[in-house]
Amino acid sequence: MSQQTARLSATQIDRDHVAYPWERRRDPAVDLVRGVAIVCMVIAHVRVWAPVDSTLVTVALLVVNNVASPLFATVMGISAGIVLTRGSHRLVGATFVARNLVRGLILIGIGVLLQQLGTFVAIVLMSLGATLVVASPLALLPVPALAATTVVTFAVGPWVNSAARAGLDPARVYSTAWVDQVLQWFVLSTHYRVVSLLPFVLAGVLLARYRLTVRTALISIGVAVIAGAAVIVLRLLGHGLGVSEVVSGGVPDALLDVALTGTALGIIVLAARSSVLQPAVTALAPVRAAGAMALTCYVLHVGLIAIAQRVGDPRAPYEHWLAYGGGILVVTVLACWAWWQVIGKGPIERVMGLVTDRIG
Repeated sequence: MSQQTARLSATQIDRDHVAYPWERRRDPAVDLVRGVAIVCMVIAHVRVWAPVDSTLVTVALLVVNNVASPLFATVMGISAGIVLTRGSHRLVGATFVARNLVRGLILIGIGVLLQQLGTFVAIVLMSLGATLVVASPLALLPVPALAATTVVTFAVGPWVNSAARAGLDPARVYSTAWVDQVLQWFVLSTHYRVVSLLPFVLAGVLLARYRLTVRTALISIGVAVIAGAAVIVLRLLGHGLGVSEVVSGGVPDALLDVALTGTALGIIVLAARSSVLQPAVTALAPVRAAGAMALTCYVLHVGLIAIAQRVGDPRAPYEHWLAYGGGILVVTVLACWAWWQVIGKGPIERVMGLVTDRIG
C-alpha cells in the first residue's frame, strides 16, 4: 500500500468515526433516553404510594411502568454499541466481552445489596447485569446476524418464559435459594427476566451501529406502530389488555413493551436531533444528567424509598403520597444534576470505571 493510499484510508476511517454522534463528546440523545428511562423507573416505583382512582391515571401508570425497564435495556445496548463504534478507546473482541462480564457482575452485586434493604422495589439490576453478560458476545456479530438474532430472541422469549413457568415448581418464583434466584433473573421473575430484556439490549446495539440517526428513530417508531397494531389485533381476538390475563413476558406484554419503547425512543431521539427543539433539550439538562449517571440515580432513589419506609409513621407515604413520591423523584434528579454539574461522572460509575477500565 502506498503512503498516499494509506493516508486516504486513514482519512476515510476518521470521517467514518466522526459520523457517529458520540465521537469525542457525550451524545445528548443517549443521555436523554437513559434519563427518561430512569425517571420512568422512579415513577413506576413510587407510584405504589399513590391512589389509583381513575382510568386515565391507571393508563398513564401502565405506560410509565411498561416503558421503564425495556427502554433502559435498549439504552444499555446503545451504550455497548457506542463502545464498539467510537474511534477513541474503542473496544472489540475478548476485551469488550471481558469488560462487560465484569460490569454485569458488578450490577448483579449492587442489585443483591439493594435487595437487602427490604423495600417494595423489584430490583432490576440483577436481570440487567445478567442480560449484559449474555448479550456482549452476541453484540459482536455482523449486523445482519445481529438483526436476525434480535428477532429470534424476541420471538422465542415468551415461549421460553411460559415453558419455564410450566415446567418448574411455582414456589421457585419466590424462593430465596441462590439457584432459584438465578432462575428468577433469567426466566422466572414476575417482573424482569434476561429472556425478555435480551432482545431490547440487542436492538440497542443495532441502533448504535446504525448511528442512532433520525432515520433509525423513524424506523423505531415504525416498528412500534406495527407492534401496537398487533396488540390491538390480539385484543380484538380476545387476548391481552382488558380482555384476558396479561402475563409478564407473554406475547401481548412483549408486544406492548416494543410498542411503548420504540415510540418513546424514537420521539426522544428525534427531539434531541432536531435543531428547532434544542432549547427544550437544554431545559431537560437535569434529566440528561440523571441519564449520564443512571446507576447512581437508581441506587439513590432505592435508598430514599428505604428511608421513607423506615422513618416515621409507615402510613405517611400513603397519606402524603405526592410529597413522598414527588419528593423522591425531584431530590433524585436534582441531586444527580448538581453532582454532574460540579463533579462530573457519578460516584458509582466512577468506581465501576476504575475496575473495568483496567481490563484489556
